[in-house]
Amino acid sequence: MSSTKLLFFDIDDTLIPEGGAYPEGTLEALYAARDNGHKLFINTGRVFCNVEDHIMRDCFSGAVCGCGTHVVYEGNELFYKGLDKDLCYDIAMLCRDCHMYGLFEYKDYCCYDGFLPETADNPLIDFFRKMGRRMVTDIDSPEFIFDKFSIWYDDTSDTERFKEGTKQYFDLIIREEGTFYEMQPKGFSKARGMQFLLDYFGCDREDVYAFGDSNNDIEMLDFAGTGIAMGNATETLKSVADYVTSDILRDGITNAMKHFELI
Repeated sequence: MSSTKLLFFDIDDTLIPEGGAYPEGTLEALYAARDNGHKLFINTGRVFCNVEDHIMRDCFSGAVCGCGTHVVYEGNELFYKGLDKDLCYDIAMLCRDCHMYGLFEYKDYCCYDGFLPETADNPLIDFFRKMGRRMVTDIDSPEFIFDKFSIWYDDTSDTERFKEGTKQYFDLIIREEGTFYEMQPKGFSKARGMQFLLDYFGCDREDVYAFGDSNNDIEMLDFAGTGIAMGNATETLKSVADYVTSDILRDGITNAMKHFELI
């Protein structure tokens, strides 16, 4: 067991309230863990371009992004796996035909199908647009490529056809029942990115701590030597966690780090 631990953090509702800023005390705990010699990483379903500067502070050594498809350490890209352009087009057309609305995320920008007027009103797409992120909206464009995507549906959507058409290439995560799925490429996950860094540093899983709140953090917490669920986490995530800390706004990160003597 190494004295240096690898700490992995989900973003929304783990490090920060969704769309908000770091709670008081959380940043102090993160910097204290770094100063104790630990390596801290963002581990997120977001692609790298969608991790805002106010989140990616210098207490972090790097990030695992896009559900494990992209690993960055000290400003250097250690690993990246994209998707074939033809597959991206076929998936976008399937979504259109199934009346499902997607945010298609590439490491450097985002895409959506401008043919579907409802998509432009999607709150998440609007959020990233207001952040100034570049958006490609023509699925015939050679730049319409992506690493993973989120997809929204309603009563008019053909979700069964969608699942059948994507199951060979993507794993489906139910984010909100009756609202949307997160789609990660087969063989990739937050845990896959963690394994890459363990191999890179020559560490063991017992040296890994992971913090999360949502169902897309299950593999991350299960992989870690110690998986920590926030007090505001889903009941499903809490059931697989080794430890449940307090809510994000009640010093959840700080309390967990103190409990495990990381700070």
